[in-house]
Amino acid sequence: MKNKWSILLLVLLSTLSLSAVNISGTISYERINPLHNGSSTILDYNNITTEKAKQVIVEAINSSGNSIATTSTDDNGEYLLSSLPSNTNIKIRVYAKMFKSSKWDVKVVDNTNGNALYVVEGDLTSTGTSNSQRNLKTLASTTQSPPFAILGSIYLAMQKVLVADSSVVFPTLKMNWTVNNVESGTYYDGHENIMIQGDQNGDSDEYDDHIMIHEWGHYFEAKFSRADSIGGGHTSGDHLDIRLAFGEGWGNALSGIITDDPIYFDTMSSSGWNMNVESATHDTPGWFSEASTQRILYNLYDSHDDTTDHLSLGFKPIYEVLVGPQKTTKAFTSLFTFITALKEKQPSSTQKIDAIVGNEEIATIDDIYGTNRLNNVEAITLPIYTPLTINRAENNICTSTTYGVSNKLNNHKYIKFDINEKKSYPIEIVQTNGRTSDPDFAIFQTYPFKQVALSESDTKGSERKTYTLPIGSYILDLYDMQNTKKACFSVNIGDKSGIAPDNNNESSSDTIGTTLPENKIIALLLILAIMFIPALFIRTELKI
Repeated sequence: MKNKWSILLLVLLSTLSLSAVNISGTISYERINPLHNGSSTILDYNNITTEKAKQVIVEAINSSGNSIATTSTDDNGEYLLSSLPSNTNIKIRVYAKMFKSSKWDVKVVDNTNGNALYVVEGDLTSTGTSNSQRNLKTLASTTQSPPFAILGSIYLAMQKVLVADSSVVFPTLKMNWTVNNVESGTYYDGHENIMIQGDQNGDSDEYDDHIMIHEWGHYFEAKFSRADSIGGGHTSGDHLDIRLAFGEGWGNALSGIITDDPIYFDTMSSSGWNMNVESATHDTPGWFSEASTQRILYNLYDSHDDTTDHLSLGFKPIYEVLVGPQKTTKAFTSLFTFITALKEKQPSSTQKIDAIVGNEEIATIDDIYGTNRLNNVEAITLPIYTPLTINRAENNICTSTTYGVSNKLNNHKYIKFDINEKKSYPIEIVQTNGRTSDPDFAIFQTYPFKQVALSESDTKGSERKTYTLPIGSYILDLYDMQNTKKACFSVNIGDKSGIAPDNNNESSSDTIGTTLPENKIIALLLILAIMFIPALFIRTELKI
């Protein structure tokens, strides 16, 4: 009888030891907040708040280092790991990663350590025989908080988009941050990476949510809309290439839209700076200004009325333009393409939109090409787009460096043309005021919009190339790699009627189709080779 009771007791104890338990808790991190003093901003180590780590991956890890359960935190930073074995040593591990199937996949890695994913762990402790709670909190005094602060900024941005469109699926995104990123800069690479400066003795951006969202804005453009920006250095007072002006103005405005805080800031160890994306001083306003673009976009969104801003569209109408007509526009993406599409989608708000735009000293925008611009810039800058007829040269198309080089206003000239017959077209660009320049060009098909050709030889004063172009509309982007102060060109597509004479007669062919070389001797040799080489083989076979 005693043996039966002993066996029963052992069975009962075994059952108790194998019963399932739950572990729940809250994951949080510390965020260092900014301190604004006039136009200067620093991190305020006396203002550290505890934030919830939202939608991050949480795992239960056993003593062998294996994961035995996985979940994610909710929007309150709370998690629940259920049906864990009792009386088993486990630790809670939290990954700097947000993953939701068919929705998002964002992680923060150390790009100087094999792209290692950042994690934070608790102690290895027994699960016991009843449900328990384990909270984890990362401290700002360590390198554990920054990855979760970065994720917090990105999650805030994604939520804004999801409110406008709940069906959105965000492509994979990798945030590359480490204290070793002392010279990397912070930028989006055009694919699936955002690099983040982490210099703790200089410029570190992990707590600068406006900087994080700005770069995420470039990711959004690339993945959901269209970004034609040519990149490069820029400041708010620059006269920029219209593609760059819109891209940077959009990133700045979005940071204010996502946070509902117009104070854009970039902190540094001992100093930093800030600007108001809604009401900053109008320094060289215009359609070429990123500052004007950011003010226009933010004022279209916000609910704060002022002298000329009496419109509060919210984010959804802006989103709908970006993922719709802005993505498929037949011109380069710019303030012109955005405002034209917005007015078409919001016809009842046209006058209010024009008023907001007009406050930046920008004449009414009527089309995607920015026609009818007021002459408040260097005269040779206009028109922004020059129409060209095939087989007829356009003269006096001039680039200049009045406003800077590389990506500034009038460094690039846009020439639009139509192809009505698929065939080979020689393209000739010849400088008409000397031979000081190095003209190069890219060709863009306008629907679907994509670059289809690039010609960048080192020939001084001219550029020649032949391409087979299908029927459609195109834009030729002409630029001078020598950054000549003022270089004027004749541009011809087709035959040579009307083209300026040129003693430098170099040319090349890199066609979308196939053509014979323009050099007559090479062409003759090629024809002779085609004719006689097969004959030699036939003769050889006959001898055998």
